Amino acid sequence: MMKNYFYTFILYTDLGQKVKDVVNSVFPGLIKEPQRVRVPVQRPDERQRRRPY
Repeated sequence: MMKNYFYTFILYTDLGQKVKDVVNSVFPGLIKEPQRVRVPVQRPDERQRRRPY
């Protein structure tokens, strides 16, 4: 739980960004940047949607 609060603080505040820069300058790579992950989206089949029932 505390880890989530810490990452939220680092990601969304200016002071958190500065803290991350200082910590990473002392210990390189300790706090990693979050990476975006592509999630495939399934779209509904057009033929199934247009069929009258």
